[in-house]
Amino acid sequence: MSSSFAKKLADSDKRVRDKTFVNVSKWLASRETLTAIDGKKLWRGLFYSYWHADGRATQLEVANKMGALVHVLNREVAMVYLEAGLWTMRTEWGGIDKHRMDKYCLLTRRVLHHGFRFAGERGWDMADDIGRAMAEAIFGAPKSAQLEGIGFKLHVAEVFLREVEAVCKGETGLAMDDGEEEIEAGAPTPIPSGALAALVVVFINAMQKEESNVLLKRIRTDVFEPLTDASRASEDPRAPRLTPSALKKLYERAITLGAEHGVDDACRESLYELHAMLKKGASKIKKDAEARGEDPEAEDVASPPKKRKQNGVSQESAGLVNGSTEKKKKKTKRKVDEVDEPVDEEAAKKEKKRRKRERRLAKELAAREAEEERSAKKKKKKKSSSKSSDDAATAKSSDAPERSGSKLVAMRAVVDRGNSASPTPSLDSLDSPSMSPRSKRLMWNDEGITYSSPDLRGPINTKRGKQNLRLTPTKTIFRPIHGKTHSAPPKQTKTKLSNGVKRSAEAFF
Repeated sequence: MSSSFAKKLADSDKRVRDKTFVNVSKWLASRETLTAIDGKKLWRGLFYSYWHADGRATQLEVANKMGALVHVLNREVAMVYLEAGLWTMRTEWGGIDKHRMDKYCLLTRRVLHHGFRFAGERGWDMADDIGRAMAEAIFGAPKSAQLEGIGFKLHVAEVFLREVEAVCKGETGLAMDDGEEEIEAGAPTPIPSGALAALVVVFINAMQKEESNVLLKRIRTDVFEPLTDASRASEDPRAPRLTPSALKKLYERAITLGAEHGVDDACRESLYELHAMLKKGASKIKKDAEARGEDPEAEDVASPPKKRKQNGVSQESAGLVNGSTEKKKKKTKRKVDEVDEPVDEEAAKKEKKRRKRERRLAKELAAREAEEERSAKKKKKKKSSSKSSDDAATAKSSDAPERSGSKLVAMRAVVDRGNSASPTPSLDSLDSPSMSPRSKRLMWNDEGITYSSPDLRGPINTKRGKQNLRLTPTKTIFRPIHGKTHSAPPKQTKTKLSNGVKRSAEAFF
């Protein structure tokens, strides 16, 4: 009977095709079993029935009907129907011309989508059956015919994870154009990690015998790379994902298949790369879950709080107080104002840094002044009123020697080099790497380390450089830390200075 159905399904008259499809649906729904040969005959008629579908709207309607037919079948017939459909698509793929390739890609996606939805509505307990049907129909050809339908295999590897994700989220997985009628989507059915592993292991088994390097790369990048992304669960809790234990079984399977005797070198190398990628992904997923305080082996991830709309504004289901609502409104208004005005990002960063530096220096100056006032008050209590003013001035000069002399000049030099409009920097900033060499020389001269007098308008006078080295104390920054260590103290020599005074000097190098 299936042969007569196949002939009428491929008829050129649309009315005959539509009437026959209704009869096929009733006949399949009444069947308890279906042989593989009857399923292939039936799908050959459906394949060429879809050949006559012209126009995006008609193609989408017919493809959705052919895929949704699986929902009126029992479990055994549905698996035979799904396997026969994928097998027919693979064997006939080479005869599809470029003008009809898009429409058959659409038919493939709808058949896979409804097959996954059929399993999801039954709790994904038949994931193993769907995996076996996919393995036999898509990758089950003998080794001599592996390149048959290579384009179909590439397309399945590309859309597999997207269709599973659409079923988990309760979406159609279709990008509808303007004016097109929306297709009804099923209820969200998240897939457990074990069921997803039963589906993706089909692609690992296929990697052992497939000879196309393009297909091997497509399987790694489009099927397994997204599943090793540690941020996948936190970004979308309903997205299909694999737990570390499921990933462990998969990468152990990959390394086992790659180590078997007689495996092609390209297949072995791809399986070893997949093993390393899955192992690394399992470790990262486990660490990230533990860092968030979650169980890495948990199937379900805590969903984000539900939101409700009130007066057209989306708010948290728990409710918001008026103060937080007003703050959000002000923040939104400020963002809108910022978008309206063009902003120079570089100038904004510089201005932000300048303001931050000003606030920090203002705090340091205020703290220093407060310390000076406290010290002055203490000294006023101890000493007489006649000497209090002198003591306060002395204390001020001793507590803050940085405000006078060459260090103050160095501070101004740093300000002139960075931003002339910014205030005097703190004394801690003089030791920073960004301090200019001239400012460092001024600070060293004030500390008494060097004896040259630098000119602010020019470089240091180096005519007395050797004499400065001789007069420099032994333990300074000029003494190399890696210098040779002498067992005996260095020989003391007498050096005659210009004023006639003799003093001892040490050898530095």
